[in-house]
Amino acid sequence: MKRLLLTLLVALATSTCDAASGERPSILRFDVVIAGGSTAALAAAFAAAEEGASVALVEPTDWIGGQLTSSGVPAIDEAWHKVVADDGKLLLDVARVARDPRNMTPFFRDALAAIGNPGGGWVSRYCFEPKELLDAFLVPREHELAPRLSIFRDTVVKRAETNGRRITALEAIRRTPRLNVDSYDRLPSQEIEDWYSPDDSRRFTKETLRLEGSVFIDASEWGELLALSDAPYLQGAEVSEDSLDGNDTLGQSTVYCFVQRMHAKPVAMHPQFRTVEGLGFGDYCNRPDAWQKIWTYRRVLGDGSSAAPGQLSLQNWGYSLRHNEGGNDFPFGYLFLSKEETAAQRDDWCGGVAINVLAAAERRAFAWHDWFRRAAPEPLDPDQFTLDGACLGTRHGLAKLPYVRDTRRSIGAGGFVLKLSDLVGQIDEHDLVSRTGTVFPDRVALGAYPADIHPLVGYEYPPHVLENHPTLPFYLPLRSLTNDGFDNLLVAGKTMAQTFLANSATRLHPIEWSSGTACGVVAAHIAQNNLTTIEVLDDYERLRMKISRRTPVDWTLPNR
Repeated sequence: MKRLLLTLLVALATSTCDAASGERPSILRFDVVIAGGSTAALAAAFAAAEEGASVALVEPTDWIGGQLTSSGVPAIDEAWHKVVADDGKLLLDVARVARDPRNMTPFFRDALAAIGNPGGGWVSRYCFEPKELLDAFLVPREHELAPRLSIFRDTVVKRAETNGRRITALEAIRRTPRLNVDSYDRLPSQEIEDWYSPDDSRRFTKETLRLEGSVFIDASEWGELLALSDAPYLQGAEVSEDSLDGNDTLGQSTVYCFVQRMHAKPVAMHPQFRTVEGLGFGDYCNRPDAWQKIWTYRRVLGDGSSAAPGQLSLQNWGYSLRHNEGGNDFPFGYLFLSKEETAAQRDDWCGGVAINVLAAAERRAFAWHDWFRRAAPEPLDPDQFTLDGACLGTRHGLAKLPYVRDTRRSIGAGGFVLKLSDLVGQIDEHDLVSRTGTVFPDRVALGAYPADIHPLVGYEYPPHVLENHPTLPFYLPLRSLTNDGFDNLLVAGKTMAQTFLANSATRLHPIEWSSGTACGVVAAHIAQNNLTTIEVLDDYERLRMKISRRTPVDWTLPNR
């Protein structure tokens, strides 16, 4: 309580500054400061605050939840696969294990169970409008955790301050829209430079915040704290799972999701969108029911096997290298600047992303909307389908931010990196232990999903990357939440210490929530006991017990 009162007094005494006016930044002090924007970031913020820490979460949009909400992927990706022997005998139903309620983080599990599948989408048990989760569960939980939890919305990380092996502060830019300005009527490629500028603009007033903390977490979608602090990190595909060398421009494709609404009657006016090359049904190009299958794939409102008035369909359709066509997935450029270009931008940070790729991904999304509505089979009228930006909280019609599948990834303490070999294995039907990935002594979170790569076009990947990798239910160790360069930096979600291929299996919603929850508990423990990340690595048994109160740390497996 004393720490909370001190935080509030410091905030009141110093929160009078405007960067554009030349005054010093507002200074705020917390136990845990999270560079966020991801699903893992929110889970970490909730868990750290539940443990009694004072927590700051820097959220680049006005919607908390990451890929669940602001990135427009509210169809929960769960493990769907089984492991079978060469003779076809079932060795393990991984999907069944992953979906066992005993293996899911309780808050996340219960929220999804309450919402269900109002879209009747067939990709998941849970396809819903983002605001259903946001308004009924995420925001109420935020309010319950006040004043320990402070979320700075519409705020981006601008600079990191370090002292030896410690991060001491984040500088962040918070923007407030001017009167009659809708923050999300312009696309991110048009706004991002303004977001990161400390100066007032025609659309926003700005405030520079200095967020000091004992522990820092990078659970951002773009790995920004790793880059800004000059922490050791990986980017792109490694030449092999046993090497940290690779191509830092060889990552996965990104996608701008959007929602289409079907109207009872044709709509008179439709925006004109520029077409792009390679649009089509992709791997479904030879199916007579391709359009209906894609419409219902991630549908967030509606039921049945076909389109009907009032339905909302979320579009996130892949690109087929085999057929050279696909949907709004953008495989024609990597979102992230090279490590050299990233370092050069550090003095005037703007996210470390290629704005031309952002813009091209936006164009492809709009083009796919137009192509897909015009491909609607009779008796449907293409003019019955419009973008429904309200479903994703924007006026421009796309999600607030693109969905990224890979990002900058930490190198953990002692050089540790989680590998794909830790997620797979040979099952001995008489040995329960063999039915999971590596059983790390310091295991603190769970995951289950096959390695899933959405490759870029025109690049040659190392052979091991594109192989089929059916994973077992796997564990995430405490070491994967650390960074080798700093004693008070943790990571969660896509920024964990892991290889490119391991990331392709850990990037999904339930796994982000699990890793984020574990990370938040660890961060609070470090802050409250004045420890370092190295010191807590030797105390993993106590941490496992604390984390197990928030999320499972061991798999519950079927008897056979």
